[in-house]
Amino acid sequence: MGKESITPRQLMIIVILYSIGTAILVIPASIAADAKQDAWIPLVISIGLGAILTLLYTAVAKKYAVSSLFEINDLVFGKWLGRTITLGLTFLTLIFGAQDVFYVGHFMSNQIMPSTPIQAINILFMLVVMMGAKLGLVVFLRTAEIFFPWLILLFALFMTMNIPNMDTNNLLPIGEATAIPITRCVIRILCFTYIPLFITIGPIINQVSNVKRAAKGYLVGVVISGLVLLLLVVSSVLVLGPDTTAMESFPSYALAQRISIGNFLQRIEVVVAFLWLVSIFFKTSMYFHTTLRGLAHTFQLRDYKSLCTPIGLIVTVLALVVYPNGAFEQKWDNHTYIPLAILIGIVYPLSVVLIGWMRGRLATK
Repeated sequence: MGKESITPRQLMIIVILYSIGTAILVIPASIAADAKQDAWIPLVISIGLGAILTLLYTAVAKKYAVSSLFEINDLVFGKWLGRTITLGLTFLTLIFGAQDVFYVGHFMSNQIMPSTPIQAINILFMLVVMMGAKLGLVVFLRTAEIFFPWLILLFALFMTMNIPNMDTNNLLPIGEATAIPITRCVIRILCFTYIPLFITIGPIINQVSNVKRAAKGYLVGVVISGLVLLLLVVSSVLVLGPDTTAMESFPSYALAQRISIGNFLQRIEVVVAFLWLVSIFFKTSMYFHTTLRGLAHTFQLRDYKSLCTPIGLIVTVLALVVYPNGAFEQKWDNHTYIPLAILIGIVYPLSVVLIGWMRGRLATK
């Protein structure tokens, strides 16, 4: 299988789309519930910490410039332990991808097409994801390049049309949130945006044509996605108020429902739905791609694309049972996913750096 080359710009775009992903609808409510009108503060802190994490991830990529994340596991941890870790990461990305498919079906069946069975929505969505995987990474990332300018334009128009509904009093008093809720919000933001990047971008970053520019594109992508989420959260609080933002299941969708210009331009919430569906498509596709690549590496398969259909069917079915109910979803997101994300996004890369350094020192003696 030939190596598919990608550009630093494509890497930057996929980092932005991945980081926004599910966060564009989920993050504003959870952050407003804890930080109230100071919801913007943890987002500012998260951008800085996300940049620091990016430096860690790119340091690993630069040290092993010609190796993917799965090959790095073999080099650092040894063949058997490395492939066991790879298989574990593959299992996690399979679950994470199924959860994203669930979010799509849940949102569409509750907000846009309530009469459509969620199974039909999940199947159609996964067919598109499977098609993207079969066409290959290069085609997938070129598609992201085509969509990206239009997504930015629609987001800018969405923000601009909300200006008449904004009330600056909703941000007052400033600085009322204490350190504990802000810290809790920062951890939640990092876990849902930047931390999983290590296991999804890691398998492809070695395919970027220029490693130095790849690191810059990675960092720029993290900062831009953070600014997009910051604008979204601030707009939600300014228009809806912190209490309403916290109570809404999808605050950005409710934000779009408030837009009414001259009683003519209104009910454009489908724009937000389009923005979210496109971004979560790319996020789910990255999880799916990582799953396929991890399985192909573990079992030494020549072409990961041969796994598209069976794994796609598994994800489609798993999406129906991954969250049995809303209480389970909240418990998983708050008590299981966050420690798991810290393990794979902080402890794991630090272990790669430390063990790789120790093996290098031993080899020079």
